[in-house]
Formats: sequence, structure tokens, C-alpha cells
Amino acid sequence: MGESMSASDKPPFRKRHPWFVRIAAAMLVLALGFSAYIAVAVRNRLEQERLGLATIEAPAAATPIEGSSKRSGAFTAEIEFTSMAATEGQRVATEVSWDDDWFFQDPTAYNHELATTCSVLSAVANAESSYYQEGSDAPAYMENALGALGFEEISTASYQYRSEVFDEVIDFFAGTDDVVAYSVATKHVTSSTGEEKVLYLVSIRGSYGAEWLSDFNMGDAADYDMDAIDHEGFMRAADEIIEDLSTRLTEEYSENPDVQVALLFTGHSRGAATANLAASYADDMTSGLRPLTTLENIYCYTFATPEVTKFDNTGEALYNNIFNIMNPSDLVPRLPLASWGYARYGRDLWLPGYGDATFNDRYADMQAAFEENVGAECPYVPEDRAQVDAFIEKLGEQIPTQDDLVSAGGIASLIQDFAVGLDPVRVLYGHYPGVYIAWMQVIDADDLRSS
Repeated sequence: MGESMSASDKPPFRKRHPWFVRIAAAMLVLALGFSAYIAVAVRNRLEQERLGLATIEAPAAATPIEGSSKRSGAFTAEIEFTSMAATEGQRVATEVSWDDDWFFQDPTAYNHELATTCSVLSAVANAESSYYQEGSDAPAYMENALGALGFEEISTASYQYRSEVFDEVIDFFAGTDDVVAYSVATKHVTSSTGEEKVLYLVSIRGSYGAEWLSDFNMGDAADYDMDAIDHEGFMRAADEIIEDLSTRLTEEYSENPDVQVALLFTGHSRGAATANLAASYADDMTSGLRPLTTLENIYCYTFATPEVTKFDNTGEALYNNIFNIMNPSDLVPRLPLASWGYARYGRDLWLPGYGDATFNDRYADMQAAFEENVGAECPYVPEDRAQVDAFIEKLGEQIPTQDDLVSAGGIASLIQDFAVGLDPVRVLYGHYPGVYIAWMQVIDADDLRSS
């Protein structure tokens, strides 16, 4: 029997396993090539943004809406939007009400007609993304909708680099995902008594692509040397909008110092969170040296609104012009957890939920309205309210603080909770903008429950 081969007698690893070496080398080359490609792509896209170049050109300044109806006063109009439930290419549309007089009324008095119209405009903000995708033949949903409502000028410039899949990949690697896409549109409104104002509508898109990562960027107050901060991902997006409005309104006031300006903020999901914060900042600015407008001219209606801040002043009368409308079966408005110290500015209003006194009387009407608008059956399951309640309670017990969430154990608990007893895809049906629209169309103010 021969002697065993010693370690020194063995051929080198690369000779014994040449296939492994070749695969490793190929993977290294691919990784380096991909990194180089991404670095070049990020640099090129940032240069495109600097120069204002893209497949779909969008003006930074407001431009006239072609074919605007120029309608004023009180009227109705049909508005097109999109829905994930319309899986067979159905045309998704509904009729909305409009009345210029709304913007000469007290913004702290809930206006259900205005809120219902805002629920549709929030869905349109999501639909607008498809227009900005290369090769798409989708219409300019927001321009068409606001033109039908008599708006005169619009800017959707922020969609330009935030709607392609490629853009979202670039935002991820560039770390520029704390943004939203939004529209700013203007209309001269006249009351039934002859008073005039310029209305600025800000309709904000929900989470899109890499922006989902920003939804989890809650931030750390210690980084700001403060006791509390607003949710950082939403705060950065809201700051951009406020800066944009400040620039536009500075020009507006310089051209016409006596003009009265009204602001209307709306959005769904991430757009709702951003609208909530932007409206609160506009409210805060009314007592400063450079207000955007007066407090009695700021309106805000948000839908499926996440919790947005750890500040404890959210219920102050200053923010009574902000209304947050939510579905009890929707998980999104319950996050980040209230037990972590989070809340929303303004007043919370809840749609009828499974088990509520008004639910059974309205549910069938809501289903019929959804199907009429979307051309498909409503997929959401109201009974999921119990699973959402149980999930939130369990999550609060297992992850008692925000700091616990970022630990390995906190992430594992979150994944485990989703895997057991909660279907995240089905729960998201209750988050659909179309569900909110249908509910708003069949209820009145008295059917909404305050928190």
C-alpha cells in the first residue's frame, strides 16, 4: 500500500478545480462590469437631469393645458385614471363634481364633495406615470383631468426622471429615492359673489419603484440634534414641494402683489404622507416672514395616509385644515406604528369598516360603484380588518420601539408576522385608490368615523 500524498505534494487548488477558478473570475469580471455600468449610468442620468434632457420633455415652469375647458363655477366632469384591478385593459373613469365656491369656504370645515374629487385626483397622480414611460401610448392623465376641470396651467416636471424602471434603479444606487412625483396646476377661481383667487393644486403620486425604500427611511432625531423629527423619507419629499411652491409663488406675488392664493394638497399613500407634511409646513409658514398664503386659504385631503411624525403637536388647531381619510382594512395607515410615537397632522377620518354600524348598509353600494368605475369586481376583503388589527398589535409587542425594528431580530419578527396569519397581497387590495374612490362616492360625511 502506497504512502498518502502530503499537503505539500498536492497540486495547487486552481489546477485541481480549474472550473471553479474560471467561474469565480467570470463572476468578478461581471461584478466589476456591472459596477462600472451603474457608475456611468448614474453619472449620465445626473447629467441628463442637469441639462433637462429626457425621452418625454416636461416643463419646469407651468405651461398652458392644451384643450382646457376653462370651465368655472359648479359643474361635473368625467375623469380617467388607472387601476391595478383593471387587468383586461378596461377603461377606468368616473364623474367628479367641481365648484369654485369651495375655495372661498372655511378649510377647517370638512367638505365631502371636495374630498371625493381629491380621491380621484390622487389616483390620477399615480396614472400620470405611464405617460412618462418610453414607448407608452398612455394619455397625459393629469393634464387631461385638470383641463376638464378648467385648470389653465400645469407642471409635471418631477415625473420626468421618476417614472422609468431605469430611473428607479439609478435612484436606488444614487441614493436619491427620498422623492415623489407631483403636479402643480393653477386655476383662476371666482366665487358666486365675485371674489377672485388663484388656486394652486398639488397632487402627489404614491410609492413608485425605489421610493418604497424611502417609506422605511424614518430617520433619527439624534442626527438633527432634536427630540423628534418628521419621517425623513416623507419630509425630504415634502421639502422639495414647499421649495417649488415658494419659487412659483414668489413670482406670482411679484407680478400681482394683491393676488389671493389658495393651496390644495392631495395624495394617496406615500403621496398622502407627503401632502400631509407639505400642508403642515404651509400652515407653519403662515406665522413666519415668508408665508405661502394665509391659513384660511390652505386645504388638504389625503387618503390611505401613513403616520408621518414623532412631534406631539399634530392635533393643534393650526392643522385643522388637514383631513386624512383611511380604510380600516388597509395596513398602510397603521404604519409606522403609533406605539413607536408616530402620528399624522390634522384630523383622521375612517371609512366604514367591517363590524361598524354603517358598514352593512353601504358595502354593496361601494362594490357596485367600484365595478362601474373600473369595469371589474372589487377585490378587497373587508374582513381583513381583524387580521390587520391583530398584526399591528402583535408587531407592537414584538418590536416595541423603532430602534428594535432595525435589529436582526426585529426584521426576522416582521417577516415571520407577514408569513403567518396575514396575506400582504390580499391586504393591499384594501389600499387601492379605486376602493377609496368607491367608498367616498357612496357615503356622506356622517358615515366617516373620527379616530
